[in-house]
Amino acid sequence: MAHDEIVIFAKAPEAGRVKTRLQPELSADESATLYRAFVNDVLELVGGWAGREPGRRATLAWSGPDDGAMFQATDRLDIIKVEQGEGDLGTRMRRAIEGARARGAGRVVIVGTDSPTLSEEHLERAFEVLLQHDVVWGPSFDGGYYLVGVEALRAPEGLDAESVIFEDIAWSTASVLTQSWERANEAGLLSELLGFWYDVDTFEDVKMLEFHLLEYLERQGFEGARHTREVLLTWRHSGRLTR
Repeated sequence: MAHDEIVIFAKAPEAGRVKTRLQPELSADESATLYRAFVNDVLELVGGWAGREPGRRATLAWSGPDDGAMFQATDRLDIIKVEQGEGDLGTRMRRAIEGARARGAGRVVIVGTDSPTLSEEHLERAFEVLLQHDVVWGPSFDGGYYLVGVEALRAPEGLDAESVIFEDIAWSTASVLTQSWERANEAGLLSELLGFWYDVDTFEDVKMLEFHLLEYLERQGFEGARHTREVLLTWRHSGRLTR
């Protein structure tokens, strides 16, 4: 019986190579510290989701050098590790979905690590949508998406969704989701959107995250993003986020 699988896309949190758009307001080391918190929070979110019911699996698709501390977390959470490999983002995501299918997955969802305040409700809703659709996207406000999922069993005969939606896309532009949606429609794939959410890419995004996580979500009883929460609280108390 096919299982459900979530693949997390993440990079090694190396100073100067991750979250560079947070600079110069944050240093390269601070940007890497925040990104490490993001990755750990998404690992705990997805690992918790996978461990809650049988028939669920979690995978970390990794780019960059080995990271002992983070890989210890994947072992603890029973998350398998694979390499993203070479190529543009579309090539790497297609490879990740093909790998999940080779492991016996039916429905596959990919999430990034730029949205640490995602909840299990986002994940559950994505798999619910895939019961009746070929593709699901979680749109972000910058024109891209924080989540993408596919269900090949319902796709037109002889066509895997991942062979369509990641091809000929102008990555890192405001039209990523629009192009992807059009590619799916042209191929006859049935698509659906989740609710909008936000990525954290700039220092202004960090300040919005600070308010959303430490003020609004805190009052709603949200218990996720504990690593990100710890970093932001430390910076808040030191005045690091004011300018």
